[in-house]
Amino acid sequence: MAETLDTADRTDPSARREALAGLALDKGAVFAPKRRSRFGAGRLMLLAIVVVGIAAWLWRSASAAPAVQVGTVLKRSPIVDAEITTANGYVRARTRASLASKTQGRLAKVLVDEGDLVTAGQLLAVVEHDEADAGLVAAQARIAAAQREVAVADAAIDEALAAQASAKALLAEREAGRDAAQAELAQANAGFRRIEDLVTREIRSEADLDSAREARDVAQAQVRRADAAVATAQKDIARADAARATAQYQREASAARVAIEEAERQRIEVQRAQSFITAPFAGVVLRREAEPGEVVSPANTGASGSKTAVVTLADFATLEVEVDVYERDIARISAGAPCRVVLDSRTDRRLEASVRLVRPTADRTRSTVQVYVAFAAVPEFARPEMVARVTFYRPQTAVLTDDELIVPGAAVTSRGGQDGVFVVAGQTARFRALRLGEARSGDRLVLDGLVAGESVVLSPADSLNDGDAIAVSGR
Repeated sequence: MAETLDTADRTDPSARREALAGLALDKGAVFAPKRRSRFGAGRLMLLAIVVVGIAAWLWRSASAAPAVQVGTVLKRSPIVDAEITTANGYVRARTRASLASKTQGRLAKVLVDEGDLVTAGQLLAVVEHDEADAGLVAAQARIAAAQREVAVADAAIDEALAAQASAKALLAEREAGRDAAQAELAQANAGFRRIEDLVTREIRSEADLDSAREARDVAQAQVRRADAAVATAQKDIARADAARATAQYQREASAARVAIEEAERQRIEVQRAQSFITAPFAGVVLRREAEPGEVVSPANTGASGSKTAVVTLADFATLEVEVDVYERDIARISAGAPCRVVLDSRTDRRLEASVRLVRPTADRTRSTVQVYVAFAAVPEFARPEMVARVTFYRPQTAVLTDDELIVPGAAVTSRGGQDGVFVVAGQTARFRALRLGEARSGDRLVLDGLVAGESVVLSPADSLNDGDAIAVSGR
């Protein structure tokens, strides 16, 4: 009715009036069903025809798509036949140390941080050493005092040696005087005997004999005085020897005290040096275990509430992989055998390596043997404790050969004189020209044109055209 009004409005006023009159209701009339206009029924019929046509086209298209079997493009290593076994493990540093203080004390400062590169002998941390400093000063003072005692003893020795030399010179002089007195005594005795003989023969008088006796007695007295002087000089020498011996003893005691104090000073210096933690080798700081203000102590003391390790250091040049290999495979693995390592952090990099050591004992709980694998060249991205996958190969195997792309030989066909395959793209097959290599046990080596994981039509590839619809029946 709205369409009738709209049409009448666009024609003339009389038609509009007639249309309005037609809108009047006949009160006595009984409502009868409305008749559908020709125009609405035509539209519905047209829509039904279109839907039926599309459905028929889809049914014909689906029923016309051929069922095909597909395969997958694979990436395979050419040395797979040389593979012995594969094991998982972890990267570790062969040269690694947790550095602790050798003396207990409060940590004064830490001079490095995690990730820092350090050289051998570089200072890493310092423990408070005030007590050692005070002990060192006291030891130096005691050494100085003992050295002064040694100097005094040396002076006493020199004085005793001088007195000894003087006494020896005096003794020589007095021995010479005694020798002269003894010579005079001998001469006096000879004169006395000669005069006594002359007196007996009455050639000389008694007075001459008395004079000779007196001269002999004088000579004897001089000899006695000379002997006493010699004895005195000998006593002086003995006293000088005793003084020198005493001074020598004092010097030796003082020198021993110097040595003891020097040893004590060295002990304190060593103790003080232990307060300075240095790098035993060049490497990288893995962990900073303690902070300034914390109490640190040697690992063997077990002091409660104290830290032991201050810094953990590793030499990245000694990184290697530690893996557990099952006992059933270990007989085929020996030192020097080639390996290929792939780290989880860089699965795109394959690293050449070799077996460094097969441990001579097994783990009874897991039935494995630890094997250490050394990198041919340690990669810059390797870190301790990284997860690694190690593949072991037979000797003289080149472990870094590139992986190969393999396509099933049944998928290869030709179009326009060009070898290629039909690649599955949704529900259609698209022909792709390839650069192929040699055949490998029914497969073909793909040099260019495909990537691993793509699906290709196996059959019936020869009857397809580019863009044909397909129905995948199996893989």
